[in-house]
Amino acid sequence: MTSPVAPIVTPPHIYYLVVNADFNVVAGSREFPDAIATTELALNIPVFDVFPELYGCEEIIEMILEDPASDFNLPGITRIDELTTTECYFDLYLQHYIPPGISNTPYLLIFAEDVTDKMALEQVLVQTTNETTLLNDALKRSRNYTHQIVTSIADALIVTNPEHQITTINQATAKLFGYAEADLIDQPLARLFVKPDQVMPILTAFLAERQTEAQTLEVLCQTQDGIQLTVALSCSLVHPPSTDRDELANRVPNLVYIGRDVTERQRTQQRLTAQYAIARILSESGSLDHAIQDILQAIGESLEWDVGEFWAPKGSDDRRAMTNNLSNATWLPIGQPCPIPVPKLQRMDSWLSDREQFAAFVGEGDRTRLNEGGNFAAQVWSAGQPQWITALQGETTFGKNSATVLAGLRSAFAFPIHSGSEMLGVMTFFRCSQQSPDEHLLEMMTATGNQLGQFIKRKEAEIALQKQQVKTERLLLNILPSPIVDRLKANPETIADSFEAVTVLFADLVGFTEIAARLSPIELVERLNVVFSAFDHLCEEHNLEKIKTIGDAYMVVGGLPTPRMDHAEAIAHMALDMQSVLAEINRAGGEQFKIRIGINTGSVVAGVIGTKKFIYDLWGDTVNIASRMESHGEPQRIQVTESTYHCLRDCYNFTPREQITVKGKGLMQTYWLEGKRSLAHA
Repeated sequence: MTSPVAPIVTPPHIYYLVVNADFNVVAGSREFPDAIATTELALNIPVFDVFPELYGCEEIIEMILEDPASDFNLPGITRIDELTTTECYFDLYLQHYIPPGISNTPYLLIFAEDVTDKMALEQVLVQTTNETTLLNDALKRSRNYTHQIVTSIADALIVTNPEHQITTINQATAKLFGYAEADLIDQPLARLFVKPDQVMPILTAFLAERQTEAQTLEVLCQTQDGIQLTVALSCSLVHPPSTDRDELANRVPNLVYIGRDVTERQRTQQRLTAQYAIARILSESGSLDHAIQDILQAIGESLEWDVGEFWAPKGSDDRRAMTNNLSNATWLPIGQPCPIPVPKLQRMDSWLSDREQFAAFVGEGDRTRLNEGGNFAAQVWSAGQPQWITALQGETTFGKNSATVLAGLRSAFAFPIHSGSEMLGVMTFFRCSQQSPDEHLLEMMTATGNQLGQFIKRKEAEIALQKQQVKTERLLLNILPSPIVDRLKANPETIADSFEAVTVLFADLVGFTEIAARLSPIELVERLNVVFSAFDHLCEEHNLEKIKTIGDAYMVVGGLPTPRMDHAEAIAHMALDMQSVLAEINRAGGEQFKIRIGINTGSVVAGVIGTKKFIYDLWGDTVNIASRMESHGEPQRIQVTESTYHCLRDCYNFTPREQITVKGKGLMQTYWLEGKRSLAHA
């Protein structure tokens, strides 16, 4: 294309056309891309054939031709390359132009800049920017979502650096431990533990070993207020973000803890353990004292309290009925009703988790501590309901300077022991750490107090029954021999036994009728009681069996119900002692009692007769003859039959008596027992 206008040098991606006032092409670039021009370039062709986009811009073109300062841009024109079917982008720039060597003739200079690569780059940049914006938005949403999860999670979440300093917590952590977030950030994790010296070595070892699996352990923690909690901690390692793999592998990871408050679960387990232990104790304990001590220990150890005490009135008369109508009741400072005055309570028993640590706490000499504990027990007694004190140092009954608090104790609870409506006592418990109220525990202790009260009443009834049984048995033993009582207990049928060798003694107070005539009935019984009580003592001393007294007569036997070889010697010894004792009674009381004694040895039948007011008695000829020996005897003498004489003649001194006539027996040879023969004479 030959042109009168000199060529214009342009960059490779920029092409030009020179257009005259008639809108015809008069010059242009030698190699004009087909993708830009819509027709083959030639001189004097309308510019609109080359760039149809200029249709409608005639006035603008004319203005540019007339005004050298005017120009016009038409960017972003798109063409489709028919050969490659690819898109081509270019921008048009129109300006006033006067070619060199041609004066006073204005032309229109059109530059066509190929911006395909530029547009592609801009599209990539826009797409990349959009994608980056979308990714940032997604990341921001993800972070917000993760933060929302972390902050709203029900469990406590704590992140620490390798030095175990807290870097992140969630709301649940702050709520659980009672701290503001700022109070825990950059603080050592050990601040939350009751015994950090036991927990931190485990966490340090976990970090050092770079364990991949989470480690779970239950830790005793404490809140800002000092209340202890049991928290199940799950510990995992998390590496900080890094693009350098080598740096990431060598970097010490952070630690993430997920903590769940398992205090209530632990308390439930402890309550169940305590309930089982109490039930076992109440079913197995043989005595009230042992049961109280065992229950104090079981509650203290199961629930992890340090001191337990049992308070009760000294006597059962001081117990009171619990009231159900509190409308007219007075009120204690802690807000509990006090229906009636409280009796003087005494500490009847106590239990210590550490006897050395709390020895002074329960010492009898610590009257201040006793008064404090007694006042607390009295409040519970008055209210008839369990009580819980979270902080002893802030409660009016104790206070920060109280002996209890100075002993290291911080929390307490107590519950009444009652049977039905009758108050029996109070159990109080103390611990060294503060603990928040456990309503379930107080409910359990209410039931425990009722169970223990029923147990106490049952044991008291058993003790009273045992005492009554002892009294009954003693009374029965005053009537019957011990072996006979045992046989009657085992088989309450008729008892009758035959004994071949026994010795029977009858004794009678001579002249008792005359003595009775000058004494009042009460005086008579009193004098007779003195004598026969002395004889009873001799029976026990010589292990003989008293059979009965009839008026002023006294009957005793040796050799039954338990046979013995020396039955005659024992009876002889008692007969002589009876004379000596009666002489002492006469000297002491100024009386003139005289006794007549008869003894016989032989076989008898012994047994229990009757169903009411029964008595153990003897039957047989031996008994009748022994009675005749007494009635045919003389005052202050001991008459024995020949059978008794033969049993005793080697050890005792006798004086033969002239034969006497005995009813039903005729003449009988009898002897006077004078005394025990001396060893030298024997």
